[in-house]
Formats: sequence, structure tokens, C-alpha cells
Amino acid sequence: MTEKQIHKLVCQYLDLQYPNVIYTSDSSGVRVSIGMAKALKSIRCKGYKIPDLIIMHPNKLYYGLIIEIKKDLSQIMTKSGTLKKDKHVHDQDRTLKELHRLGYAAIFGCGFDHIKSVIDDYFKPKNRIVTGK
Repeated sequence: MTEKQIHKLVCQYLDLQYPNVIYTSDSSGVRVSIGMAKALKSIRCKGYKIPDLIIMHPNKLYYGLIIEIKKDLSQIMTKSGTLKKDKHVHDQDRTLKELHRLGYAAIFGCGFDHIKSVIDDYFKPKNRIVTGK
């Protein structure tokens, strides 16, 4: 399964299981014309790599859940368990760490099952903000 397929499944899962949750996906991987690519690039954050999925729904611990979607763990980790020596992966990791510092749950999600588990855990009743009148 490709990252794109996993991403689509995750969004379908959110729509079915959490229909009242607001989320968006980064469009930087979408193929567009050269003119549109330039226009989009001009309005993107320059200092950080924007993660794939942004769930704009707070719980008791975080302002929202942000996931950089990967096909599997081997895309980011070596066999010895360290982060791969890949500039893009390190830039993504730096962004996730900064978002976490700012109060977001921000992670690499590796495969559909892992991402589904992270989302379900994030929305468990013990983590939800309870509002009342």
C-alpha cells in the first residue's frame, strides 16, 4: 500500500468514525501545473515541513493531532532504531518536535493500523475535553 492510499484510508476512517472532527491534509504532494505549483509554494511555510494530516480537534492534553504519514517504519528508522540520515526525514522530525513543544500531539504515523490506533487513542473518552453548561 502506498502512502497516498494509506492517507486516503485514514481520511475515510476519520469521516466514518469521527464525523464531527475537522481535519485537513497538506497538498504539497499533489501534482499540479507548474504555475499552480509556484503559486502554492509562495504561500507555504518556508522554515518547516508541513505534516500530511492535521486534525484540528483538542483533547485534554493537546490542541490537535498532527501526523506525518509514512508507509512503514523503515522509511524513517534504521534497523538499529535510530532516525535515518535523510535530510527530509530530519526536517520532518524537527517540525514534529516543534509542534509538540507548542502543544500539539505530533508524530510519524507508520501504516494504516498504527495511524488508526493513534487516532483512536487520541479520541478516547479519558482524553476528551468535557464541556457543559
